[in-house]
Amino acid sequence: MTMETRNDLTISMGSGGDIASVIASQQAQDDYSLLLSPLTIGNKTVRNRIVSTPHATGWDKPSGTITQAEINYHVRKAAGGCGLVMTFGSASVDPSTAASYGAIALWDPTNEPALRALADGVHKHGGLVMSQITHMGRRGDSRASGIPVRGPSDIPEPEHREVPIPLTTTEIQALTGRFVEVAKRLEACGWDGCEVTSFGHLIEQFWDPKINNRTDQYGGSLENRMRFGLEVVAAVKAAVSEKFIVGFRMTLDHRSGTDEVGLGAQELSEIAIRMASSGHVDLLSLTGGAAMTKQALSYAMGSDFVREVPFGELAAQVKSQVHIPVILAGRILDGQHAENAIREYGVDLVGMTRAIIADPDLPNKLASGKRIRPCIGINQGCIGRLYNGLPVRCSVNPAIREPELGNLTPAPRAKRVVIVGAGVAGLEAARSAALRGHNVAVLEKAPKGGGRASVNAQFGWRPSWQRYLDFLLAEIEDAGVEVLYGIEATAEVILKREPDEVILATGSKLRDAFLTSSSVDAHDADDVIVNTPTPGEAATAVIVDEENGLCGPTAAVALAESGWKVVIATPLQMVAGDVDGTVLPFVHRKLEAAHPTILTNVRFHAAHDHNVTLENVLTSTMTQISDVGILVIAGHRQGTHQLKQKIAEAAPSLPVHLVGDALSPRGFDDATAEGARIGALV
Repeated sequence: MTMETRNDLTISMGSGGDIASVIASQQAQDDYSLLLSPLTIGNKTVRNRIVSTPHATGWDKPSGTITQAEINYHVRKAAGGCGLVMTFGSASVDPSTAASYGAIALWDPTNEPALRALADGVHKHGGLVMSQITHMGRRGDSRASGIPVRGPSDIPEPEHREVPIPLTTTEIQALTGRFVEVAKRLEACGWDGCEVTSFGHLIEQFWDPKINNRTDQYGGSLENRMRFGLEVVAAVKAAVSEKFIVGFRMTLDHRSGTDEVGLGAQELSEIAIRMASSGHVDLLSLTGGAAMTKQALSYAMGSDFVREVPFGELAAQVKSQVHIPVILAGRILDGQHAENAIREYGVDLVGMTRAIIADPDLPNKLASGKRIRPCIGINQGCIGRLYNGLPVRCSVNPAIREPELGNLTPAPRAKRVVIVGAGVAGLEAARSAALRGHNVAVLEKAPKGGGRASVNAQFGWRPSWQRYLDFLLAEIEDAGVEVLYGIEATAEVILKREPDEVILATGSKLRDAFLTSSSVDAHDADDVIVNTPTPGEAATAVIVDEENGLCGPTAAVALAESGWKVVIATPLQMVAGDVDGTVLPFVHRKLEAAHPTILTNVRFHAAHDHNVTLENVLTSTMTQISDVGILVIAGHRQGTHQLKQKIAEAAPSLPVHLVGDALSPRGFDDATAEGARIGALV
């Protein structure tokens, strides 16, 4: 037995004990003393202040049923130490709101076995569990369900544009009963509480006089407009036991970007205080933004274009005037910002939803001082996908959809694995393979790792990607991976290392056809972003953008800032159309400041003598752009996989795997997932 002393800490350990890890754990407990402390909510105690707030996943849910994958997903958060697991964003209390995308049908009693299993699983790991319950109102459409949307009045939402059927007084009162039925179902299934939400949904729609033009007891004055929401929480509170937590979620600033819809911070703060002081709410969850416009959405689901903890000051003002616990949500991505939010703004709990998606073990790792897989808050892999009609994943954690990638098993025997390319696909592959016990070497021709992600981090609009790259580099260093930079990995160089398996993560390049078919200098947009040229006598830059993401706009702004007159030509209906709604407004603000000419529905046809000809993809009409000094291509990439054939010729039996853009040029998320997957398979 050995004894180690560190100031106020005495550690008693066996001879094999890890003193450093104990010291790191104690330091973490000191750094996050509020965040990791318990809290009483009503008659329940939550073990720490970390919350995973309600959100939909968009995973397969036939008729709103809860699948085993959904259960496992939420239970995994509790296993990782999350104090309060809140589930099912936009979970519906009534079939009339089934029009919402990906909603869990809590009105359906066939979900009860799954509800019990989920609650039991969370409780087994020491967490509390609550579900959001709501009616979406006019937010949604009837295209899939055939069920017309309802609302306070017949005014459509700007995003979905469908005219709602105004609810009658009788229907409003019946909906209150639906909230009650669902709350009672949750309690009967062992849940700790429910969260009634207003966030862009029916209750909030009653608050806004621009939406609610009723003349009965539910319209007119603020008291009348708040009536429905207050009736709901009062009825729910009266129907459940004292042990069941009744929460309420709302925004404190719509930031809608228009006079057409939305309330200001002052009126929303007054509503928050009234709701919290009603005597029917045990827990108040506060955030900002909304979802009725893209600008509102861009703040509600703040990406890396939004500052950290953007609504802390507003939440502090409300917290100072209420006497129930308050959750603050909105771009709280790491332990330090979470701890500071509690200290500086006086809130009681913090929503760290995306951070827990990136690393479900985040709470336990905060307590132990272990390295955390960082959330970089770019949204394109999680909530951004959901708003593009796609299922939630994670840009930096492929194990969210493929849990086996988070539980790597030792390989039957250690192999020599050579990986070519230190972009995100190569680094993820190296990490997984090394953690399985293989001897891994990474060969990279550039002077540092990161690939296209590093370009965007250093020269583009996504500096947060560097945090993820730093994590991967630290992980592979700890795992004993050999990384060699400035190496041109020929077949001969690779085979000299006598590998058992080879992984080619060699990325992609601009398609050769563009470099050879144009008399105007053609450049890859990536190269222009890194080394932006200055204009000569021919001062027009034409960007042919088929990628439909951030690359073309980033190059356009860089060129405009260097003095070029910029034309963006895309065969699609808009620029940056694949960028999700949480980011899109910020991209177009940057473009607006650069004043490019944007031509949609046109493709590149030809270039000759400083002239570029574009063809309309709908009408075949030709448009000529003159005075062109540079042609920039975003998209039209091809995988750089020639090395695979050369290795096959020299060593036909050697397994060689292509991953990421080398296999097929796609997105960042595909590269991370494929890298982790192949590393787990070799």
